[in-house]
Amino acid sequence: MKRKKKGLALLTGLLVISMALSGCGSGNSNGKNNSAAGEASTGANTAASEPGDPFGAYNPPVTLSAVKMLSEEVKFPEGQDIEHNVWSDLYKQMGIDVKYKWTVTGSDQYDSKLNIAIASKDLPDFMMVNETQLRQLADAGQLADLTEAFNNYASDDLKAVMKIDENALPSATFDGKLLAIPSTQPVIGGSAPLLWVRADWMKKLGLQAPTTMDDVVKMAEAFAANDPDGNGKADTYGLGLTQKIGQSTDSIGIFNGYGAYPQIWVDDGSGGLQYGSIQPEMKEALATLQKMYAEKLIDPEFGVKDTVKMFETITSNKLGMVVGPSWYPAWPFWDMVKADPSVDWVSYPMPSVKGGEATVQMPFSVSQYYVLKKGYSHPELIVKLANLYYQKLYSDEAEFDKYGQVTTATDSIGVNKYSLVEVVNPNKDLIRQQELEEALKSKSDAGISSSETKIMFKEFKTYLDGTNPAGWSGYAANGPDGAMKQLRILNDAGKVISNGFVGAPTETMAEKKVTLDKLEIETFTKIITGEASLDSFDSFVKSWKSLGGDQITKEVNEWKTSH
Repeated sequence: MKRKKKGLALLTGLLVISMALSGCGSGNSNGKNNSAAGEASTGANTAASEPGDPFGAYNPPVTLSAVKMLSEEVKFPEGQDIEHNVWSDLYKQMGIDVKYKWTVTGSDQYDSKLNIAIASKDLPDFMMVNETQLRQLADAGQLADLTEAFNNYASDDLKAVMKIDENALPSATFDGKLLAIPSTQPVIGGSAPLLWVRADWMKKLGLQAPTTMDDVVKMAEAFAANDPDGNGKADTYGLGLTQKIGQSTDSIGIFNGYGAYPQIWVDDGSGGLQYGSIQPEMKEALATLQKMYAEKLIDPEFGVKDTVKMFETITSNKLGMVVGPSWYPAWPFWDMVKADPSVDWVSYPMPSVKGGEATVQMPFSVSQYYVLKKGYSHPELIVKLANLYYQKLYSDEAEFDKYGQVTTATDSIGVNKYSLVEVVNPNKDLIRQQELEEALKSKSDAGISSSETKIMFKEFKTYLDGTNPAGWSGYAANGPDGAMKQLRILNDAGKVISNGFVGAPTETMAEKKVTLDKLEIETFTKIITGEASLDSFDSFVKSWKSLGGDQITKEVNEWKTSH
């Protein structure tokens, strides 16, 4: 089935339905399903094939071996670490003793280490996996069947969230068996590209807001040539990129401006799907990037920079523009504004090469999955972890200021990242922005549905009255004229598209995708840097098709026909 574009009224309606389901299934203050309330406090003795308490503690406690990826921005309050924090304490209260086999920082390091563990069959009980790893483990018969565990233990809230994107659970289902809990995420706010520009530099150089991709190029020229930082040196660049060309938001947004959609499957005009990275529009965008690089408008070291390294370039006042998601005001922009309040970053919808707003892409709401190793004695445990996450952060009884975001004297720390699982309403960011905008108009939080958003509303008020400068980042992202408002307008206009293929990786994808993706990144990078001619794009397309792309296209369209 195709994922339908939803208007904001429908988005809000879905949340209302979710909350209503929660209320209907709760009848008591602890939010447990009526059918199981008080029934399974000794969850270790209850089979997953029988209905049980979605929040029941294990007595005696059970042990869960796990591995975990920590993102680069994760911080801990003094005296805490991944094994000693509010979430580990909560798990212990649930009778779950988590033992980490290993933890790493960064997704690349995590995937590499997990791939080694999969190859050597040195698996923990619990893992977060991507779609390729999920397919690999499913084909090898190494995963626990979670079908009955989900049906019997998922809370009403969790079931409602999994229905918002109708493809979430099917993407984790193999031969009729649910083998994973999808990590649903609000990807429009986390990934859909916006053009972020140094507004203070624009003002200094007398530049106007860009309305076409040609305007973006001209602005990059001005930032690179006209000494916007005023230090008398030619040490600034117009545009920042990272090394994963076509796979990270900074370059994806540029391609979208030319009507190109890398790494996703798009409508081929005749009812089928075609791979976005091999379409002619990509070549036009690459030609522009090649020219910009040759003219020193792009950071010349982008090919060896990941996101963190690019952020260091940004905070060193070397870049005038970057394409990124709505959350960039929190990191890295706030670090700059905090040090120098004259710094001003503003967002614009990605302009189209033809003028006006470009249609931009976002990924499927699920890119990560949580799985248990086959044979683990408590398959319902992973469902309980998901129930617990949603309950503590987004339900009527949420404690967001304890389990979501903690404010210290010097920092604001996202403690939700310590949780083993994350399941979020895919429409959360859109709903939050609308609720905040309406609350500011009415000067009341009565219409706000989550404690997280109510906390943000308080921050907005203190920012606007001048007592909370740190509120700048939240306001820039979610305020009435902020980044999420721009994305909400685009979404309502049908100018945000997603991947047309949301199934588990096809057989040939599982075998060939890593190789094809590597070829794609290498080719695009060489074209941009001038190491390869623009016409090498045509050779890449032929190679992609012959090395498995044509077969993948066939399998993708077979999947589409069956759905």
